[in-house]
Amino acid sequence: MKVITKEEFAKATKIDKLKMPGLAAFLMEIMKINDVNKLFAQAQPKQGPDFVDAILEGMGVEIEFDQNELRHIPTTGGFVAIANHPYGGVEGMVLLKILCMVRPDAKLMANFLLKKIPNLSDYFIAVNPFENIEHSSSISGLKNTLELLRNGTPIGIFPAGEVSTYKIENQEVTDRQWHPVVGKIIAKAKVPVVPIYFHGNNGLLFNLLSLIHPSIRTAMLPAELFNKKGHKIKLRIGKPINLNEVPYAGNT
Repeated sequence: MKVITKEEFAKATKIDKLKMPGLAAFLMEIMKINDVNKLFAQAQPKQGPDFVDAILEGMGVEIEFDQNELRHIPTTGGFVAIANHPYGGVEGMVLLKILCMVRPDAKLMANFLLKKIPNLSDYFIAVNPFENIEHSSSISGLKNTLELLRNGTPIGIFPAGEVSTYKIENQEVTDRQWHPVVGKIIAKAKVPVVPIYFHGNNGLLFNLLSLIHPSIRTAMLPAELFNKKGHKIKLRIGKPINLNEVPYAGNT
């Protein structure tokens, strides 16, 4: 099973516009996208959290968190779990695993490439980060998210919408400003918010290349999966915040 084909990779990174035959295949090899495809194929035919466990094991990644903090995840009703996006991939699978430990019905708002993984497709709401939010595919995903929340389904969201990168003005690696749509979803759904924080960030090379062009950053993400071998993904789960506890939640 190929999660990412040459055509999809070329379109997502916009190198298809360069009209250079063989470039996509070359970049997929050096950026370890072929390794991603192999790893996902080895995890067949597992589904959902079991598939995530197989992927994390294949990557040599461990998760470290306080088991007592699982009590902060509501056992009933819809809520939004918001998290920072330090790695751009592996934390999405970790977030799904953590939420499903308490709520097997949980879903994630994810990009269209993750939605293509059949083993996890039932757990993802596809929103394409490579297109404007006004695009029909993104609008459909956002409407679906709001409907699920109102029907009691918990949703995990990375509000920044893209991986954390080095900001010259702040001289640190940080998430970009939240997309305003996330605040509107929370305000309209009127559900609790569970904050989740992932420690760490990607390597120096990734952040340096990110300064050159966003497409390079996107293309580097699969390689970042494979430099996490032996790495512990540390996270904290905060107490749920109710909308009526926020001083101002009007024009979000």
